[in-house]
Amino acid sequence: FMWPFALLAIGCVPLMGFATSLEMKQILGEDEGDVDNVVEALNTPGGLIVETLLNIRTVSALTLENKRFTDYQDSLVKTEPDFKFDAFMTGFVSGISMFIQQWINGLQLWFGGYILSKFPDDYDFNDFLIANFAVLFALFGLGAAFQDISDRKEVEKSAGRIFYLLDRASSIDPLSTEGKKL
Repeated sequence: FMWPFALLAIGCVPLMGFATSLEMKQILGEDEGDVDNVVEALNTPGGLIVETLLNIRTVSALTLENKRFTDYQDSLVKTEPDFKFDAFMTGFVSGISMFIQQWINGLQLWFGGYILSKFPDDYDFNDFLIANFAVLFALFGLGAAFQDISDRKEVEKSAGRIFYLLDRASSIDPLSTEGKKL
């Protein structure tokens, strides 16, 4: 089989892992929050929408639609102050990730063709395919094996945030006797 190609492919694994981790961090996001940040998250656009929709009858009965809409607009402005720079960096990181991955694919195909043309008596196209797919499917297997491994501390933080959200009292309480009255 084409062992020089397999060595190149194995040597490219760290670069490919780095590029893939950049892409996954961007797609899935990094979970940097903790319980203290959950309070801030309630004032985000998503938090306001969820709370308003969960209590839509109360909002409607107290004619709070305009107030909730104004709060939503204010939270949109506060959450993304540097949206142009953030969009640029997102595109840049995404482009770098794809560039590294495609460059490695091109390098591997070029090197496989180079070996086939330089050593036609030693290797044939079938050897190239076997080496290429052996490495490829081995990486798929490793990816599937390690996809659910997570850091214990991150799991505990996530569980703490979930329990905090479940236990907190909503700021819109339909059964409360306090607040705005008609």
